[in-house]
Amino acid sequence: MFRTIPPPPERLLVFARLPELGKVKTRLAAAIGEAKALAVYEAMLRDLLASIGAASERTEIEILWAPTETANGERLARAFDGYPTAMQTGDTLGDRLAMAFSERFFFHRTEKIVAIGVDDPRLTRGAIDQALALLDSCEWVLGPAADGGYYLIGCRAGAFDSAVFAGVEWGSSSVLRETRSRIGAAQQTVAMLPERYDIDVEDDLRRYAAEGEGGELAELLREWGWAA
Repeated sequence: MFRTIPPPPERLLVFARLPELGKVKTRLAAAIGEAKALAVYEAMLRDLLASIGAASERTEIEILWAPTETANGERLARAFDGYPTAMQTGDTLGDRLAMAFSERFFFHRTEKIVAIGVDDPRLTRGAIDQALALLDSCEWVLGPAADGGYYLIGCRAGAFDSAVFAGVEWGSSSVLRETRSRIGAAQQTVAMLPERYDIDVEDDLRRYAAEGEGGELAELLREWGWAA
């Protein structure tokens, strides 16, 4: 007699791009050049994956990559360190988030989902676990970014509403405010994590260098003479 093993109840989704020259960190590239921006992105990605660690029996980790013609199994496995991967679908970030959440809630029977990007390479597994734990008492969880967006969003299955992601002015300083407003309009509760900052422009990168953190990105910046 075979026993059916239930899927992990929690899932971390990492929204990422396959490292390609001219396709990543474009705002940063405008200041430091495409080659350096690519090197920064690759270091950020490796640092983040090292920081969040491996999947567990309770928490699955999945990389959702943005569509690109250069993707193949070998490149995806190498770039994303062998984590399970799936392609993002949808025209806007809101569409892609809504589709990813709905598919995993309804087809994978996931109970809680947290989604992050690659813009904060110091985001720890502890912060992810805290966000998932908060979903025991709240329907949504948000990690506010200093630029008015968010570095993390999560919800539990019974609370999911794609309207939270609809019509948001993505890339603007109003993303967090608009998202909180939509959650409130649905009469749902939201927990807030501590504010953090993304590495999007040169000033962010220099701030990171000045803070003297470890990891591959810090080593790269030391090589460039940006950090002691």
